[in-house]
Amino acid sequence: HRFDYDRMTKGVQRMLWGFCEKMVLADRLAVLVDAIYAQPAQYAGTLVRLAAVMYSIQLYLDFAGYSLIAIGSAKIMGIRLMENFNAPYLAGSIAEFWRRWHISLSTWLRDYVYIPLGGNRKGRIRQYLNILIVFFISGIWHGSDVTFLIWGMLHGLYQLAGIAVMPVRNKAVSLLKLDRNSLTHRIWKIAVTFILVTFAWIWFRADSISHAVQ
Repeated sequence: HRFDYDRMTKGVQRMLWGFCEKMVLADRLAVLVDAIYAQPAQYAGTLVRLAAVMYSIQLYLDFAGYSLIAIGSAKIMGIRLMENFNAPYLAGSIAEFWRRWHISLSTWLRDYVYIPLGGNRKGRIRQYLNILIVFFISGIWHGSDVTFLIWGMLHGLYQLAGIAVMPVRNKAVSLLKLDRNSLTHRIWKIAVTFILVTFAWIWFRADSISHAVQ
């Protein structure tokens, strides 16, 4: 590849922002998170909840940071890598969250697991089963501990619940004449999604089932 000054500049900028997210922000949050997760019984409930929220942010900054470092360094060498995150914590549903989070993995699972299994083309029961299989594999992909499996299955169950209650939600919105495009409605959906994702991250971060429960 020929040297390109503009490409190098943009690549270095992305790398610097990635280093900032990873080393300045994520690693500083880790000090708080690690201390509370090490001995959750020693802290008040408010601090434990704060640690759970801070871990959600830490994990995103850590992962998005080194993704940017990889994307930026590749850009300098003339190689284009796909974006891996798209403001995932602004998602209004779990399904939308997975379209924004770890995009390289989620699209791979969609293309090589979910669609080959039949996707949503073989009936509702088969669709539910396919979703659970995808998130079962996602859990195993992240690690061998059972906590990763629980994390994956939680996201699978979240998606199933979202599909199952959609008709009820649509009817409620119609009866109450709610505006789904309003800022209030959007903020509410983002908040609920973030809480569900943060709860699942507890299992992802915990050392064992008993630790997660504690």
